[in-house]
Amino acid sequence: MNMSQMPVERRQQPRYKAVDGVFAALVNHNSKLGQIKDISKIGLSFRYIDSGDPSDEPTELKIIVGERGVYLDNLPFRKVNDFEIKNEYSFSALRMRQIGLQFGKLTPQQRTRMERLLQNHTIRESK
Repeated sequence: MNMSQMPVERRQQPRYKAVDGVFAALVNHNSKLGQIKDISKIGLSFRYIDSGDPSDEPTELKIIVGERGVYLDNLPFRKVNDFEIKNEYSFSALRMRQIGLQFGKLTPQQRTRMERLLQNHTIRESK
């Protein structure tokens, strides 16, 4: 890949890999739930199974820590991207997608809880 084809790094904050058991859920009548792939103070990405059903735009974002249940809820967000991930197993009928979300303006309580989440439930990735 030559320099003109390399993707541009747009991240403004350090990105952290979530430990096992930290999930994100987009909630509406057709919810999406998945293990968080990475997270920062300003956004996250997670993978989910594509049900193929047309869905309304989700209205609520929750972060769930397995042993504690809902950790953060009613997080403001906007969708940055949502794309299909190539399946590693050709025999599987499951279609996987990855969605990237940017947080909106968090309340002081949400910011504090986000800091604790980043400290206690993630592993910092090197840039």
